[in-house]
Amino acid sequence: MILLLQCVHHVDAISAKKKKQQQEEQRLAEEQRVLAEQAENEALAAAAKYTDVFGISVSKTALVYAMCAGIELLVLCLLLFIIKSDDSDDSGSSDDGSSTKTKAITVTEKSYKGNNPSAKLDVIIVGCGLPKRGMGWYHLTQLMEMKNVNMKAVVEPFFMDPALCPKMPPAFADLVSEYSKLGVQFAKSVEELPRFEKKTVCLVAGRTADNPKFFQKCLNHGASCIYLEKPGAPSVAELKDMKAAAEIFAATVYLGYNKNVTPYVTKALAKAKTVKGSRVSFVHNNSYKESELPECFERNSEGMLKNMAVHELALLVTFFGVTVETIKEFKVFRDKSVSKKLTLGKYTDFSKVSFQVTTTDGTTVSVRADRCGGNVSWATVLDQRGSKELARFEFPDAESVSKVDAQTKADPEMMPYFFVQSDDYLELKNRVVDACLTGKKAEGVATITVAIDALKLAEYATEKLKQEL
Repeated sequence: MILLLQCVHHVDAISAKKKKQQQEEQRLAEEQRVLAEQAENEALAAAAKYTDVFGISVSKTALVYAMCAGIELLVLCLLLFIIKSDDSDDSGSSDDGSSTKTKAITVTEKSYKGNNPSAKLDVIIVGCGLPKRGMGWYHLTQLMEMKNVNMKAVVEPFFMDPALCPKMPPAFADLVSEYSKLGVQFAKSVEELPRFEKKTVCLVAGRTADNPKFFQKCLNHGASCIYLEKPGAPSVAELKDMKAAAEIFAATVYLGYNKNVTPYVTKALAKAKTVKGSRVSFVHNNSYKESELPECFERNSEGMLKNMAVHELALLVTFFGVTVETIKEFKVFRDKSVSKKLTLGKYTDFSKVSFQVTTTDGTTVSVRADRCGGNVSWATVLDQRGSKELARFEFPDAESVSKVDAQTKADPEMMPYFFVQSDDYLELKNRVVDACLTGKKAEGVATITVAIDALKLAEYATEKLKQEL
């Protein structure tokens, strides 16, 4: 009994002690609450007026109340939102024509120019090449200026692969550094990229021999459209297989035949329609030096007819109904001033060619191409007998030639035809992009069916030229 009473007494003592401790904690909490309330009231009273923060009138009461409530992050977000809104409202020009607060806006736009994740269309370049030399690189520079696409990634299978290129060229390393900062991803293969979820255009500009495998990888990865640099593949058989694969994947394919949309061609075609029985002659020049032909032959090992002159062959297919099946006569002009076959190192190709085609329906059209002919190309409309020139449409014209010459002198490392054909390249891409966004066909842009007929014609012409030269 005594032991039980002692236990009860002990429990009562502990309970009393605990209760007293709780009362003391409540008292201290109440004192802290009162002190905090007083501090808050004093702070609010002192902050009753507005103050200037980053050039914006903001209520001190609101700021201090928010800070006292322990939500400093909300205050910071609010300030950033107000500052951005103020900059947007005041980003125009002042009355005296001077710009106000435009420097920050310019930087913001530049930082995602061509890299706009909110755009409905992603673009992937496959096969970039060296700056100022590769066709893929030039496409990249133009795509970075197009605000309706997201220039998402560049796949460069050679320079980005240490096994193939142990030491990346400085020019390409600089490109990777500069464009990576703008949000462009670089990879050595399509498989390294995340699978394409949005509408995606793959611009395939690798070497012709490599393009069929790049094409298939883009399809496998989810490309909805492929812009394929001409001629698209080394052989007709491969191009037919690519067409079949694209149909299975429900992907649209366009070829980069820029002559289809160039003004001097459209003007010549329009003129020819006004003269019954007239003929058209196309002259295509590049500005390689003789000393540069070995590198040209190696880099374009598919041959001149499948590379440089294939643009004109696509015109023959598209506008004159010329196919291998419709040829009645293929005449080669053998004079060495206009046609020349060379063997340079391991490669045999033509430095210049000239030929005339007559179809079964009586249409006559001619083509001349010269790797070292200069920067000016043209289309000539001739009379029915082909002896009298009725009109000539040059590209670039005299004014443009002066401009291109100045650009070439200012930047001798740049391939001159980039300057010459810049507008055509941009027009083609704009048409393809618009078609992808609207679901319509790209007007005037060569399809893979046209490309197949043009490549068949290139193989046919190559054999005829080899036999004659």
